[in-house]
Amino acid sequence: MRKTLLILLVGILSLASVFAYDPLTGEITEIEKYGHVVLDVTIEEAAAAGYELGDAVTVVFDNGYTFEDIPYYDGYYVAMGDPVLRAYPGDECIAVCINFGKVFEVANVGIGDTATITMAEKEGYLVDYELNSLVYSDDRADYGSNEVFANFRAIVPGKLYRSASPVNNEHGRAAYGDAFAEAVGINGVLNLADTYEDVESFIAEEGFASDYYKALYDNGAVIALGMPVAFATEDFGNTLAAGIEDLSELDPPYLIHCTEGKDRAGFVSALFECLLGFSYDEVVDDFMLSFDNYYGVNEENDARKYGFIFDNNIAEMLPVITGGENPQTADLSECAADYLLSHGMSEEALSTLMDKLTK
Repeated sequence: MRKTLLILLVGILSLASVFAYDPLTGEITEIEKYGHVVLDVTIEEAAAAGYELGDAVTVVFDNGYTFEDIPYYDGYYVAMGDPVLRAYPGDECIAVCINFGKVFEVANVGIGDTATITMAEKEGYLVDYELNSLVYSDDRADYGSNEVFANFRAIVPGKLYRSASPVNNEHGRAAYGDAFAEAVGINGVLNLADTYEDVESFIAEEGFASDYYKALYDNGAVIALGMPVAFATEDFGNTLAAGIEDLSELDPPYLIHCTEGKDRAGFVSALFECLLGFSYDEVVDDFMLSFDNYYGVNEENDARKYGFIFDNNIAEMLPVITGGENPQTADLSECAADYLLSHGMSEEALSTLMDKLTK
């Protein structure tokens, strides 16, 4: 009898903990270029209603589409394709997101539609949040070198490089990336993050200081793809293959960048490395170096967080490149070539690119 009463009491308390939090209803005011939907509910309003990072919430759109029991985080600390309610640092309002996906397409919603957020479980994802939340600084003084701050490094010295954005200065890194691009003589740029209109808006900003990048852009040497982070989609592959074919018409050295130089640039760098015959371990090590550069996370100092980043990023990217084959045993070079050809790159352009990168 006592056991039954105890179970009932726990159940009542659990229900009370959910119903103690009023639902939040907001209208979609923006579809971000990566497919996330922004609501007119501010982060402060959510906090005042008792919603905190690490809570589990349920989101129901007015068409009935539901994301049940999803985390409320300040970043994308979920697996590819999983939803998250986002309170991004520096943003005013919360957003409903899918990591590497497009909410507005999946849920079939648009501007003016509404969503209601309810508490599913208080602190339901708190342990995961505390383990996996990643925050980096935009202060140069917090980094050991200019290269680390700009996340700039060679993939093939003299031929191929990767970097944080040398043109978008929202994180204060553009001038550093631009200086390195000039120092190594970059001759062609694959900009994965921005459209040509975006690039022109950055150039027009007060204080713009990436003169080398501007010269490349003015000379037609910047290929701006404006891609979302949805690397597993057909559209991503098709756009990327077309962009790399255009890049093959330029002479190296080439620079690959997105905004931070770690997600889209991480995937594309891995693709190039596979194409060029890098080993599985070399591809993984280069990808994970970006997270050491930004967050100081590596396998030696934080194996659990390193494992989370690995599982939710490069471990999901490589099978896309290999077409589902085990990346540790597949012929990575052959798989990468098949990936590009299957997405529309011509054999002639691929051969030209390989000649320019290897001879």
